[in-house]
Amino acid sequence: MARLSEKYNDSCIKIFMLLKLLLEDNAEYSEIMNIFADEANASTFPVVLNKYLNTLKIFGIKVKKVKNKYHLLNMPFNIDFNIDDIKTVILLKSALSILPNNKSRESLEDFIKSIEIRYSDNAKNIANSVTSSVHLDLSFYFTTFHDQILECERLCTEKRKLEITYIVNDGENTIICSPKEVKYQNRKVCFSVFNQLSRQIFDIPIDNIKSIKQLPTVSTSKDVSMSVVFKLKGRLAESYKLKEWEYSNGFDENGNLIVINSSEDPDALLSRLMKYAENCVVVTPKIMKDRMRDLIDKVLENYA
Repeated sequence: MARLSEKYNDSCIKIFMLLKLLLEDNAEYSEIMNIFADEANASTFPVVLNKYLNTLKIFGIKVKKVKNKYHLLNMPFNIDFNIDDIKTVILLKSALSILPNNKSRESLEDFIKSIEIRYSDNAKNIANSVTSSVHLDLSFYFTTFHDQILECERLCTEKRKLEITYIVNDGENTIICSPKEVKYQNRKVCFSVFNQLSRQIFDIPIDNIKSIKQLPTVSTSKDVSMSVVFKLKGRLAESYKLKEWEYSNGFDENGNLIVINSSEDPDALLSRLMKYAENCVVVTPKIMKDRMRDLIDKVLENYA
């Protein structure tokens, strides 16, 4: 077999460089011109570019130009998603409408785009047929609690300490805290605050808040939440996947996995750790050990 010429090799490299820009969604007109600068000038560039775009088209890769940027319309490979997969993606797109304009929303948008661009033709047909019938209705929070959400967002920007009274379990609780952010999670809107006394972050559902009093004090130091250390035993220690807000220093002499958790809502954390039963032990701090013991005692009361 004859060796490929240097010209062919150079053309292949340029195709891959062009495809790389497209995959990164960074195919600006000027960036693409840089790839072909050695074989095209401003007047001949459109002809040269069309040659390479036609090469991609032969392999089933479609490209669309919007203003001065080129975008992939499909991937070099496709995935034949089924109707349940498509409905899940559509629900994720519906959830975008309730998220504030921050990095979480941008990440979710990028994630959805990365999935949709991999749709097969069959998947695209399914998406077009079910879009109107799938909808995530979270309007309840934006009709009933619209003003409260806006107020909590305002409090976050002013960063003054707060006295919040809210419903928890069968009673009420009052804490002095600093506002952090409004969170959208598990189809709920929560006001995330930092409790200086316990050094914990609490995610309080908006609809559980009874009252908020703004205090004159402004927190001058950066709030750092309390870390919770727990150890996992047995097979759980081997199979446990660390959350993004956790890290581990490895195993102790008995083969237990030592996990350091920070920034997770304490109620959510304890609820999760309870599921691990005897394979989980809270090590520090004492306040969390006591709360875990209280939870266990309440469970045992059901079997007294």
